[in-house]
Amino acid sequence: MASESRLPETRIHPETGQLLRRGTRIWTVSFGSCSRMVEVPGWYPQDEGDSIHTGLDLAESDRVFQELKAG
Repeated sequence: MASESRLPETRIHPETGQLLRRGTRIWTVSFGSCSRMVEVPGWYPQDEGDSIHTGLDLAESDRVFQELKAG
């Protein structure tokens, strides 16, 4: 896997053709009635369309989900 510093700044979404830029967005991770806010890096479009992520991008949101699931 490429290191974070070597990831491209932009990508083209393979389905929508939209230009995506590397950045972060706040996601709400929920399980049952519990939720937490997590900052998730990835390639995002200018609007609220589909984004692309590496496994490393999603590691924190996955960890938080597992914590919420464990109670």
